[in-house]
Amino acid sequence: MVWNYYDGKILFVTGGTGFVGTTVIYRLLSKATPKHIYVLCRGGYERAKVKWSDMLPAAEAKTLIQSNCMTILDGELGDTATMDLSDEDLQILKRKVHVIIHAASSIALKNSLRELDYTVIAPTTCLVQYALKFANLEKFVVLSTAYANAHLWTTSKSTDVAVEERIYSLGSKDENPIETAPDVWKQLQKEGTTDEYESHDFPWPYAYAKQLAERLALNKAALKDASDKILIIRPSVIGPADQFPYHGFTTSYSTPSTACAAAYALHPGRKINLATRCENPEKEATIDEVPVDVVADRLLVHVALGSSGCVHAVSGTKGRLRLEDWWAAFKKERRWPWNVKPVWISEDWHSSNLHHVAKNLKIIGTSFAFSEEKTDLIAEKLDDRNLKIYADRSQPYHNSLVHRRHHIHNLAREMAKKSRLPACSAGILLRKGKPPVHLDKKVAVK
Repeated sequence: MVWNYYDGKILFVTGGTGFVGTTVIYRLLSKATPKHIYVLCRGGYERAKVKWSDMLPAAEAKTLIQSNCMTILDGELGDTATMDLSDEDLQILKRKVHVIIHAASSIALKNSLRELDYTVIAPTTCLVQYALKFANLEKFVVLSTAYANAHLWTTSKSTDVAVEERIYSLGSKDENPIETAPDVWKQLQKEGTTDEYESHDFPWPYAYAKQLAERLALNKAALKDASDKILIIRPSVIGPADQFPYHGFTTSYSTPSTACAAAYALHPGRKINLATRCENPEKEATIDEVPVDVVADRLLVHVALGSSGCVHAVSGTKGRLRLEDWWAAFKKERRWPWNVKPVWISEDWHSSNLHHVAKNLKIIGTSFAFSEEKTDLIAEKLDDRNLKIYADRSQPYHNSLVHRRHHIHNLAREMAKKSRLPACSAGILLRKGKPPVHLDKKVAVK
């Protein structure tokens, strides 16, 4: 039922050589028979070939690189809809494309709003506005983040904050956040910030940028009476794949918990300062890490079944991790003769007293109960047991770290250099593991 939808369809994918985009395209080519997939990639085919060959084993890379139904378009996103493409390519997209998956985005959490306007907000808004002119457009998918509403942690008294699959207003109760989005964007472009951003406590500018991009996409669609064509997928903290393209699929820079594991293993002290308001944070605080293949399948399933609006791609209350389990897994990767004890302080997530792990991943010490209602409803209709729309938590979380030890080592080496630790620190202080087979034994893909 799901894969039949894509038979004969023409898709356009931005960010197709990234972590999520690669997983989505691999899944499409492995399970469905789309008529054609156009992929936007700066550097064109040769650049895409290099990236996929670096990320994937030879067999999986060939599935993408040698596909006869895929064209790599040399272009990039910016503050215009043309994407540096030729008029001929633009007209092909405009005439033929049925589904757009906009997975390209900056992941620089701390960049200024002005920078994020250029890398996140403007590209999304301009592309949506242009795509709504496509003759055969059925669905435009925006990859956002579940933490677009992380400011709710600071406005709620609960230690487990419920987040629904909807747009939240940052103004008065009577304000329509979709209607006000264009005026808010104008203020951002003029002043480099907005009143609503300054009056709310987001963990990073990135979270607010995604929130505003969601609203602008829905605003542009509403003006064309096409709100049903917009699907916003909100992943939580993205983690390695459970199953495909292969078990443990990740890259060194794509999964935040990999960086956290590296930083924890290198920390020479006995304590790490973290912020929370939970009374018993190790049991109450949670980390919602979702496998990248769950994100891919939720996206593809919801497109096929005609969903619109906001959809969470998360592990949810059924699959999220308690913080104590997260830390316990990190401890096993550490080779210091002593462990690191979290010291919980009653300060906000911007405090200078926090360890740099918490300064980057500011949601440590929080807990969000992301709704999965839309996925739960469609799961009852699905007859394909091979769909991966829920995380598998049948194995200890530490197994996930074992499969990415190579990437943890890579990040630890970089961190050691920046902190002026000896170059050999990562090799001495972290558990050793074999690199993925495609990194250990290169196979040329022709």
